[in-house]
Amino acid sequence: MIAESLEEANISIVKVDERSFPGERWFVVWVNEDALVTAQSLAGSIEQALNAVSDVANQSMVVTFRPHRAEEKKTVEAEPKGLLSGPKVDQLIQLLEARSRTSDALPSLKYMEDPRASLAAIGASRHHLVFGRRGVGKTALLLEAKRMAEREGRVTAWINAHTFRLLDVPSAFLAIAEVTLNALIQYAGSSQGDSYARLKEVHARVSGLREGVRSGDVILGEMVADLNRSLRAILREGLVRLYLYIDDFYLFPEESQPHLLDCVAGMLRDCDGWIKVASIERLTRSFEPSSKSGIEIPHDASKIDLDVTLEDPASTQRFLESVLANYATTAGLAKPSSIAQTAALGRLVLASGGVPRDYLNLFASSIVAARSRTKAREIGREDVADAAGRAARSKMRDLEQDVSSNSAGSLLAALNVLSTAVRGAGFTYFRVNVAQKSHSFYELLAQLVDLRFAHLIQSSLSDQHKPGVKYEAYILDLSQYADVRLKRGLAILDLKDGKWSFRRSGKAGTQKQLPGTLLRDELRRAPVIDLEGLAKKVSEQIGFF
Repeated sequence: MIAESLEEANISIVKVDERSFPGERWFVVWVNEDALVTAQSLAGSIEQALNAVSDVANQSMVVTFRPHRAEEKKTVEAEPKGLLSGPKVDQLIQLLEARSRTSDALPSLKYMEDPRASLAAIGASRHHLVFGRRGVGKTALLLEAKRMAEREGRVTAWINAHTFRLLDVPSAFLAIAEVTLNALIQYAGSSQGDSYARLKEVHARVSGLREGVRSGDVILGEMVADLNRSLRAILREGLVRLYLYIDDFYLFPEESQPHLLDCVAGMLRDCDGWIKVASIERLTRSFEPSSKSGIEIPHDASKIDLDVTLEDPASTQRFLESVLANYATTAGLAKPSSIAQTAALGRLVLASGGVPRDYLNLFASSIVAARSRTKAREIGREDVADAAGRAARSKMRDLEQDVSSNSAGSLLAALNVLSTAVRGAGFTYFRVNVAQKSHSFYELLAQLVDLRFAHLIQSSLSDQHKPGVKYEAYILDLSQYADVRLKRGLAILDLKDGKWSFRRSGKAGTQKQLPGTLLRDELRRAPVIDLEGLAKKVSEQIGFF
């Protein structure tokens, strides 16, 4: 029908792609570039004709047009440049920049199961809170779980907290409820069952409340009870199972999070319906003990933690390189090592702190940095350091977006004080006495780790001279000491093939491997950072603490 309509206007189809979404079926039609405007003018009439003959209930047909450009004859190529200048590398950069951040609309290029995650666990009939820093793969895990659930015939509903972050709790809950009901009604198709009829009535009420009533006037208790009553008739074991995915939950105001989760859990109480929430742990409050509001771990929900950092660098490097290899293969390259030195690949793990998204973005930026060098054929360690320095600006933007303006000021001051103290002692890594974990500055340190300005190396390091004293060992993010103007003789830890090594900046012949106990011995040399002293310096900088 599309071809016939276009032929009447003397337009030929180059190719057609079809994509199905809840309630819609899209036809993406490529036509010659000079016929694009005419084809677009016919979209409405073609859609009307398609919808008139469609026998699929509650599904509309959508037609959109894309221009097809004939390939121009290639001119005589200039003299060949380095391997990093080829079209395959160009495609790799584009893939990394376009697909390193996943979403419901744009999933992973190919899902690679992180050994820290568990698809089997996330797919269980249980509420889950998935915690991890930005870019560790929370969204990718939920999307893969969603894909598997849909393959098994389950109902899935997806919503990102960014879409309701500025709403109050009643309005945010109604937004989530509407997405949930839409998914179930779409699943019902043309069913005329009484249970679905009641569900549609509740859906109409929810939509009406969202459109016509101020959120503050909504009586949440009644709405939650009505929704639960309707959902219990459908979401039953052996009949219909629902998975509700809420991504980036930390974007919703922390003080209101328990109340919102309490409403969502109440809506699905005693139903075969399960909440899967992705968030950053230190920016999330899932339960409020005083009011017993929210969902409590482990009683009401299970926790999946993706926040293992650099404690096992070998397995982290293997996983990250397997992810990167998929991108390289798609771009037509043999493997990442064909365009990157072994030392550069190790430093990428260090620079990213084991975070997949940072790793992929840094690889793309490292290629760009290497290309600035004459006849560069592969990425070197210095290119990764350059890319890490540039990435620091992006991390600063994340900091400002993830936390309040007051907290952002405290965190920036804490980062400056911490980085100055560690480097001033002649190191890029440091220790924190576990006994000080209750100190207020430790919370700022933990948030700096969440925001990837520092990375945990060892969670338990004993003191060889003081029995019973334990430390946590950290390393500053590479962006904090990659500047060439840093003083000579700085003690630096590096990674190569998943193994730690030591060197001093600006001094040749100081590099040595740190297998097993040698790493532990080196970490014991690191300065112990007194959190109380840092807190006083932060207080001096911002006027309070």
